[in-house]
Formats: sequence, C-alpha cells, structure tokens
Amino acid sequence: MQFSEYLFGGIYLSACRFANIERFASYVTDFMGSDARADSASEAARILQEAAGRLDSAAESVLSTEEDAERRLIARDLRLVAESELERVDDFASVEERLDRFGPQVQSVLVDLGLDVRDAPLRIVDVFPEPFHRFGWSAFAPDLEDEENFDIPRGVYFRRDKLRPFYSEALFAHEVVHTVTGRIDPDIFAMGLEEGIAEILGTCYAGSSILPEEVLGNILVHGRHGVERPKLWSVYLNHTRQASLLYDRFGLEGLAELIRRGRKAIHDAEHAVLTGQVEQLDLPRGKTDPKTSRVLDFACRGYLSTHVFSPLECLLLLSVRKGLTVERICADAGVDLTVGAPLLERLGAESALFVQDGDRIAYSNMERYLHAEEESVAAIIRYLPR
Repeated sequence: MQFSEYLFGGIYLSACRFANIERFASYVTDFMGSDARADSASEAARILQEAAGRLDSAAESVLSTEEDAERRLIARDLRLVAESELERVDDFASVEERLDRFGPQVQSVLVDLGLDVRDAPLRIVDVFPEPFHRFGWSAFAPDLEDEENFDIPRGVYFRRDKLRPFYSEALFAHEVVHTVTGRIDPDIFAMGLEEGIAEILGTCYAGSSILPEEVLGNILVHGRHGVERPKLWSVYLNHTRQASLLYDRFGLEGLAELIRRGRKAIHDAEHAVLTGQVEQLDLPRGKTDPKTSRVLDFACRGYLSTHVFSPLECLLLLSVRKGLTVERICADAGVDLTVGAPLLERLGAESALFVQDGDRIAYSNMERYLHAEEESVAAIIRYLPR
C-alpha cells in the first residue's frame, strides 16, 4: 500500500497541530521520499516513528530558529499519526475498495431522504474527461449538460492520485448530492449555498453513517479551517454556515427539498439568507439529526481557526502558564531565551491569549485552550508549516 494512505489516514485519526495539510504532507513526502511504501499498519507506524526521530534527533536541545522549531513540531505530529489507529486503514486493501463498499451505503441513506442519487456510479480515473482535465480537483460530478455537450457519462469522478482513506468516502457523499441538481437545471451554475447543503446532507449526514464523528470533524477542520490554503475552502465553510442556518430552521427535510427543487430555488434561498429573510422561505420543516448536529456544532460553528502561529511562537505558547517567568517558559519550550523573550513579549501584546507583566505572565487563557484540546478531536493552538 502507498505510504501516503497511512499518512493521510492517520492524520484524520489524530489531533495533529499543523494548520495546512498540503504543506505538512509535502514536507513529510519530501523528507521520506515519494516512493515510500508500507505493507501494514505496524510497519507504517514504525516508519513514522523513525522519521520523527530523524527530524528531531536531539529532542532536549535548545532551539533558536523557525526551521528547527518546525522540525520538532512536525516530529510530534508524526508521532501522533504513528500512535493512531492505523489498523483502520488496513480494513480495506485500497481506497477504491473502501469507496466500492461504502458508496452504495451513502446512496441508500440519501435515497431514504428523498434524493434520487442511484444513477451516479463511481468512476475512478487517472485524468478527468476534457474539458475538466486541467483542474486539480480530487473529485467532481458532471451535470446533465456536461453529458450532452462533452459526452461525459454521468457519475462521481475521482482522480486516482487524490484518493485518501476516510476523506474520499466523505467527499463521495458530498459530490453525489450534486448529481441531483445537475439533472434538474444544469444550465444554472452551481456553487454558492448548494455547496453548503451538499456538505450537510452529504458529508455530515450521509457521511456519519459510514465514518466516526471524530474522523468527520478532523476532515472538516483540515479541509475548511486550514490557513494559507486556496480561498475556495473558506468559501465552502461559509456556505456551510449558511446552510446550517437553514438546517436549524427546517431540518434535513427542508434542505433535501431545496435539492429536489434545483439550483434556481437554492440560489433564491441563498438570497433569503443574505438579506435576512429566512423565515419567508416556503420550505417543509423536518427533524435534525443528532450526529449531524454535533459535527456541525464542532467543525462549522464552534471551532476556532484563528490561533495559528509560526513554529517558534507555537512552541512558546504551549508552555505559557499564569505565574511563570519568561525564563521558565523558554526553558520548558526548549527555546533559546534570547530568541524567545522578545517573541513572548510580542505575543503577549498581539495574540489575545495572555498578558505579560515584566518577566512574568500575569493572566493567561492558554491553560483553558489546552484543557479543551484534551477533550477535542483537533488541536486549537496550531502552527503553520512553511
């Protein structure tokens, strides 16, 4: 099995601290080599632990550069991945096999909701059909108009080199929702609120029938709360927030009805959201789903994506506590005092996480956030790989 499948699978099973999944994966791949392989979860765990040891070979050494701090934090994340339940990745021989197994289950859940997604076969390709071959997407669902204009058979298409355990199943659940609107009024451009509805009905609701809540939460944190990633992903997050407003008012049935009515109705509903006229929408009211609500509450509405810092700053913050001196914090963080002291002074003024009085921390919220991390599936204080 490709080592990357264990790497990504473990990421979604862990509370890693990085804030940009592409940069993290690229760093690890460059460090280990693109041809790295593992024949089992235990071998993958061993390789990850060895890589972490090479990255941070002197774990007790005092650091003074962003590069060394980055290596230490990446090593810590690799250890988390290595200690995760990588055996779950071994449940199937490949991601393609996972999709073959779970795709019909996702479709069945959505059919029960009144969405006819049965005529949406899974298609895994090396290159997307023209004219979509130039796009770097992981997956897409062509519209009826694409079938008519470009002779593209209907279905949900995945690029083989973009397949990832857990993530691809959740993405299939999202994309298959688009196949319904793509048959009703394919001449109308999608995007907008439709993406948010597909995220709730597909990723969160149907996805929760095949994936644990903590895995879905991690997928959404890495996919929607990343930093210095393409703007598209924050757009998706905001449309999911819009859709969650309708979900709270009208439940699953209200969102499903919008999908059944098509893209014009969805764009009209987004207009109502944008102009504060939600209560005027003529939609049926139905029940919400407890699992879906919990995932949305965490990953869409409750998660803080603002506390992202440079590697050195992150190391220092993780050691900040009320009453500690600057010297003690730098020592606990393993950061050179001459480097760490001015950084802490600036963080105290800019981060809104603590207040420094002279050489001592007078007030701090770091303890609260780190305590919350102990009960969360994702890190709150994060670093940005360079």
